[in-house]
Amino acid sequence: MTIDQLETLEMIVEKGSFKAAAEHLYKTQPSLSVAIKKLEEEFDLQLFNREEYRPKLTPEGLVFYNWAKQCLYSFRELKTVGIELGSKKVEPYLTIVLDPLVRFEAIEGVFQETVLSKYPTEMTFRTEIMSGGLNSLLSQEADFAISTKSEENDNVESVAFDRIEMVPVVAKSLAKQLQNISYKSLKQYPQIVVLQQGDKTNLLKRDRKGVVADSKKCYVTDHALKHRMIMNGFGWGRLPLNEIEKELKKDTLLQIEDEQVKPFHLDLHIMRLKHKPMGPVARAVWAQLLKNCTAVQTKKSTRSK
Repeated sequence: MTIDQLETLEMIVEKGSFKAAAEHLYKTQPSLSVAIKKLEEEFDLQLFNREEYRPKLTPEGLVFYNWAKQCLYSFRELKTVGIELGSKKVEPYLTIVLDPLVRFEAIEGVFQETVLSKYPTEMTFRTEIMSGGLNSLLSQEADFAISTKSEENDNVESVAFDRIEMVPVVAKSLAKQLQNISYKSLKQYPQIVVLQQGDKTNLLKRDRKGVVADSKKCYVTDHALKHRMIMNGFGWGRLPLNEIEKELKKDTLLQIEDEQVKPFHLDLHIMRLKHKPMGPVARAVWAQLLKNCTAVQTKKSTRSK
């Protein structure tokens, strides 16, 4: 039995077919079949039911697969530790992806651990909305992400960081042209929506967070532009309460009170890949992010008392 055979088994189960698993592993289908056959022969065990159109684990195969997952997890943990202990190399660069809604407290102190430290590591901060942070992690385009967690993933370590309240608002200058501040009156004006990278094919989806299905839309490329367009009366939309409290008090922005466009919350997490090795700078950055996370949670609990 080899790690390669166990990883082949894992990928066939996860992807649902030998073809998809082969594409993901950059191997041929026959090589995967041979790996599974050798594994079955070694233990005189049938892992998959050959009568099904798609590979389906037998009861014995399911038990074996669950043990294989534990074995692979331990192997990857050991591999990560070995790389970190063996190299002790300083990372030449690190990337953190931030949701535009992230408060500054999230990255406070990170500069001291990177840009202002004795190490030559270059730091890149990039913004991505919604699931963009998690996707950047999974594609290994980023080392850390502070964003919404669109799905659970066993390969990702995540810690709840902050909860952002998104409030539907309209500029006072635009509200003056309406009979009342209701969704019915607002329907003649567009909802300003930030378009997620690579999301152009999904413009007609009706289940995207906060997007009203039957409203006019005006898509923008970033959160700052959305904020400015709403402030200047080009349309209406949701903005984070912590960013617009002053405007609401001054009545330059007015909250929309309507059942069809209620406020909602976005939960932000700090995230990293569990098995991605960390050098000294990455470890320091992750420790600082965890510290900032604790600080934000403490402030929130103090305010609520």
